Amino acid sequence: MNVFRYLRSSFSARLSLWVTGFVTAIFVVALTLLFRFSLAVVKDESLEQNMQVLEHAALRVDRILHQTEVTAATASWMIRQHLAQPTMVQSLCHEVTQANLWIDSCYVVPAKGKNIETARWHEPLLDTVSDSVALRTMVMTYTQPVVDGEGRTCLTLAVEVRIDWPEIHSEIMAQIPYGQCFLQGVSGLYRQETSGYRPQKVDARDFYQYYRKFRNTEWGLVMLCPERDIMADYSRLQTTGIVVMVIVLLLLLLLCRLVIDRNLKPLDLLSAKVRRISQNHFDEPIPTNNRQDEIGALQRSFSTMQQSLASHLSEMHQKTETLQERNQALQAAYDRGREDERTKTAFLSRISEELMQPVNEINAATERLSVDYQGLTKAEMCALQQQINIQSETITNLIDQTLIKSREK
Repeated sequence: MNVFRYLRSSFSARLSLWVTGFVTAIFVVALTLLFRFSLAVVKDESLEQNMQVLEHAALRVDRILHQTEVTAATASWMIRQHLAQPTMVQSLCHEVTQANLWIDSCYVVPAKGKNIETARWHEPLLDTVSDSVALRTMVMTYTQPVVDGEGRTCLTLAVEVRIDWPEIHSEIMAQIPYGQCFLQGVSGLYRQETSGYRPQKVDARDFYQYYRKFRNTEWGLVMLCPERDIMADYSRLQTTGIVVMVIVLLLLLLLCRLVIDRNLKPLDLLSAKVRRISQNHFDEPIPTNNRQDEIGALQRSFSTMQQSLASHLSEMHQKTETLQERNQALQAAYDRGREDERTKTAFLSRISEELMQPVNEINAATERLSVDYQGLTKAEMCALQQQINIQSETITNLIDQTLIKSREK
C-alpha cells in the first residue's frame, strides 16, 4: 500500500515507470524476435560444429584406410609380377609392413579356387553384430585379390591395420564432452545410408544422432548428443541476455528517475513555495533559473505573480493599517464624546438640582406675596423681596456657570 501511495503522490516515479515500461515492451519484443532468429542460427551452428568434429575424426580414419588401399593395390601389382617367386612375394609383404607404420601386418594366402572379385575391408565385430560396438583398439583387415596372367584369382593379399579407437574417442570427447560416441556395424541400430545428423528419441529424451560412414565400408562412426546440451550455449546466451536486459532496465529506471527528478526539482520547489504562500506566507520568495523550457517559464510566471501578489498585499496592509489608525482615532473621539456627554448630563443634572431649590423658594415667596400681600407687614414684604433677589442671583450664577461650561466644550 505504501508503494501505491508513493506512486500516487510522486509524478516522477510514475513517469519513470511509464518510460521503463515502454522501453521494456520494446526490449521484450526485440529480444523475442532476436532470440527466435538466433535460436535457429545457434542450433544449426552447433549441429554443424559437432558434425565437423565427427567428420574430422572420420577423415582421420578414412585417410588411413585410403593409404592402406593404395598401398595394397601397389603391393598387389608388384606381387603379380613375381608370382613365380614365393620368396620374393614374402619379401614384398615384409617391406610393406616395414615401410608403413600404420600397417600391423601384411601377408598373402592362397585363394583356394575362390574368385574374389573386389577388394574389401573385414572386421569380425563390425561385420556381424546388430548393435553398436564400444570404441577400443581394433584390427581391421583389408583384402585385395591378386590375379594371374589369365585373370584368375590366385592369391589374396591381406593387410591388417591396427586403429587406436580410444585415442580418436578422446579427441572427440575433448571437444564434445556431453556426447556418446561408438562404432556402428553393418546391422547397427543407428546405421544410416548417408552421413549426416537427425533428431532421435532415446529413452524418451531428445537427442541428435550424428552418423559418419567410412569410405568403402559398411561401418560408421555414431555420436549421440542430448539436444539440451547442444543448446546449452544458446540457453546461457538467453539467460545472459535476460539478466543483462533486467540490469539495463533497472539502470534505465534509475537513470530515468535521476533525470526526471533533476528536471522536475524546480516544480517540487515551486510546489513547496506555493504551499507556503497558501499558508499566508505571501512574502515567500520563489527562485528562478535560466531554463528556457516550460518549467522555466512557469517558474518565472509564478515569481512575477508572487511579486505582484506581495506588492498588492503590502499595499492592502498599508491601507488596512491607515484605516485601523483612523478607526482608533474615531473610536477615541467617540469615547471622548460619550465622556463629554456623560459629563454634560451630570453637570446639567447637578445644575438642575441646584436650580430647583431657589426656584422653589422664589415660587413660595411669590405665592405668599400674591396671596397674603394685604396681611404682610412691610418688614415681611422686604424680607420676601430680599429672599427673591437672593434666589434670583443664585439662579443667575448657576446659569452663568452653565454658559461658561458650554463655551468650554
